Amino acid sequence: MMLICTVLATATLSGASAAQTTFEGAGQESRLDCDGGEAHITGASNRITVDGPCELLSVEGAGNIVSVDLSAKSAIRVVGSSNRITWRAPEKARPRISSTGAGNSIRRAQ
Repeated sequence: MMLICTVLATATLSGASAAQTTFEGAGQESRLDCDGGEAHITGASNRITVDGPCELLSVEGAGNIVSVDLSAKSAIRVVGSSNRITWRAPEKARPRISSTGAGNSIRRAQ
């Protein structure tokens, strides 16, 4: 019986993975914790702050304003229109950026 408990505890610990945070809504203000994982935002006219570091930020919708802390190796994917993404990352790090739609703005925070 003792052996079985030890094996299960080991399997549970080794199965741990990075966080994944999801937000869906319209006209809301929220703060998310990416904790080294991914943040997925879907909706319109939201104001979202994503604390990181984040490996992936994906935004789908229109008129969202998102501020995100990124990891050194990261990606931003945006689908929609008029989304404004401001990102921060370690010095000299730049995310891979994919933007589909009209009027999206993705820039490094100053």
